Amino acid sequence: MTFVTSSRKPSPEVRRLAKEIAFALDLPYVQRGKAGLRTMDAEDPVIIFLSGAKRGGQIFDLTVSGKIVFSMLITNVLMSERTVPFRHGFVIRERELYDALSPHLPVMFDAGAPGPIVFYGTQKMQYILQVMV
Repeated sequence: MTFVTSSRKPSPEVRRLAKEIAFALDLPYVQRGKAGLRTMDAEDPVIIFLSGAKRGGQIFDLTVSGKIVFSMLITNVLMSERTVPFRHGFVIRERELYDALSPHLPVMFDAGAPGPIVFYGTQKMQYILQVMV
């Protein structure tokens, strides 16, 4: 089973983004507490881990069987009211991002998407992630 988690003591922004990503991907959000990622990895082979970065932004790591298979820095998060019907998963504009994430997560490629990664969260919100891979 795949799940989303964050650092042990995440900032409110990291925690909120992690919960919104979990909702959008239809995955559970798990609070780690004192559990290390290796402990959690033994039970669940695919983990999405969000943490804060000193450079400003959040780090998104996709771990499969204990190895980071994809990592990106989320440099900006744009939020707006969603005007289209809700759907689960990420809508991805960049082919390289799509190729890296599609084996592990529910994603859809759309060259006309308004940003590199778009997803729909709670409260009729749309999120656009500006990222550096």
